[in-house]
Amino acid sequence: MPNRFRFRRHAAAYAASTVVLSTLQILTTGDWWNFWIMVPWGISLFTHYFIASAADADEEWATDRVLDLQTSSYDFDHIGSIENRIAKGDPSVSPHTERDR
Repeated sequence: MPNRFRFRRHAAAYAASTVVLSTLQILTTGDWWNFWIMVPWGISLFTHYFIASAADADEEWATDRVLDLQTSSYDFDHIGSIENRIAKGDPSVSPHTERDR
């Protein structure tokens, strides 16, 4: 199962628990005792989000993202110019570590 689905379950459990704990807190003491449960769990959820996002990024995702950026870009001439320079092997588009040899 992809990490993004595990994250969604984690987020749903956090949201449901937050509602239940907040309701209990309001109906009982009125103190913010649930803060000490929600904050560390929220931090772990935040961390889980970034780990799940990074783990699901693969070559297919990167290719799709590049195509999305290319098609939504407003500077098509600039992108075309870069693609042409890459195809011709122009040194202006190679990493500086390769140019400075």
